[in-house]
Amino acid sequence: MQRSTATYRSRRFGATALLSVAVLALAAGPAVAEDFELPPLPNEAQVYPAVVPLPTPQNDPWYDDPADFGGYANGDVIRSRVVQTYTLGIPVPVHTTQLLFRSTDAQDNPLATATTVLVPGIPWLGPGARPLISYQEAIDSLGRQCNPSYTLRAGIQKEVALMAQFLAAGAAVVVTDFDGKQNTIMSPAEGRMVLDGIRAAQRGGLGLAASPVGLWGYSGGGNSSASAAEQRRHYAPELDIRGSAQGGIPGDKVAIAPFAISGRQPQANFTGWLAILGLAREYPEFDQALQRYLTPEGHQVARDLENRCLYTAVASTLLRPVVDYLTDPQAALAAAHEALSAASFGRPENTPDIPLLMWHSTTDQLLPAELAIDDIAAAYCARGVNLRMFWVPMSEHISAEIVPEIGTVAWLLAVTAGADPGPRVC
Repeated sequence: MQRSTATYRSRRFGATALLSVAVLALAAGPAVAEDFELPPLPNEAQVYPAVVPLPTPQNDPWYDDPADFGGYANGDVIRSRVVQTYTLGIPVPVHTTQLLFRSTDAQDNPLATATTVLVPGIPWLGPGARPLISYQEAIDSLGRQCNPSYTLRAGIQKEVALMAQFLAAGAAVVVTDFDGKQNTIMSPAEGRMVLDGIRAAQRGGLGLAASPVGLWGYSGGGNSSASAAEQRRHYAPELDIRGSAQGGIPGDKVAIAPFAISGRQPQANFTGWLAILGLAREYPEFDQALQRYLTPEGHQVARDLENRCLYTAVASTLLRPVVDYLTDPQAALAAAHEALSAASFGRPENTPDIPLLMWHSTTDQLLPAELAIDDIAAAYCARGVNLRMFWVPMSEHISAEIVPEIGTVAWLLAVTAGADPGPRVC
């Protein structure tokens, strides 16, 4: 029986309220490794089925792999469906199509993941074909129910207001589950999935085959946008990607890792946990090493995090720096070096060949610029990348996304429509 919109809306609000109360309760309570006991904070995989009238991806057969990947090339559509996008129970007036498509992981194994294509009902009034903006959300999560193909339908997508700016201009938006079914956060496969999501959107019979493309993302979304910008030249050279607006990027993961696990900034603890656990899902050798170096309490934290989305992951790790749960932190970092290096940016063979707009807070508490991006930006300059770099003063990680938001959206829309990207920073 079909539920009413009012019931649907109230259940969505119930999910938000329940998680908010749980997060606040956990953040207020003390937790120390010496007297370790995980608070009874439910994760989203447990909460959403009770309050959102949609099956989570774990229980939705639409996401199943095809019987054989052999008949599909990267970016080919496996199946599609028309769905409704919501925000807090309110239907969003855009035509929404979801596509399951083929891509590959960091070891070139085939995988299936989803993308959501939003097409506004208003025409594109600019020059040429309607642009296609590949919007990368900061998913920053280890559970499949945190991916945008689910949250857009469930009405709990945390960045939908920013996507709406592109839609209001008449552009189409493609939002890909770029961490795949395993939520392999920070893996180089993120860029591949973004690029294949664009291919799927243009092959999906949605009138976007001739659309010029732009990339937008911040923080975890900036990471996947930067990964796509670096890999486009050799992985998807046929795509007409005209620019990438990518901010708050954890570019040099080897340099940022000691800070992320150290506990020097409690708000950054979640970045260390999510990165090591996400990369361990992509790199089996690192996973085996990590299992050896985690303490028994560390294994318990890892199990607790395996299905969490961003906000409860932050709350769960706020007082739990990774370093306190490793038997030998230096040896663990050494074991992670190969995976961290592969996921970092700035390698000569991956030099971007499209215009870039990058920005970063000068006082980022989660991703200090001197560790995360300074060397990457310098390497891009040295190789002649078409780059403009904006430093956001008197800010922190979240405000550094919001302050230049309108400018980054305007720049990407203009460049994707054919405008000159403007003077380079170097």
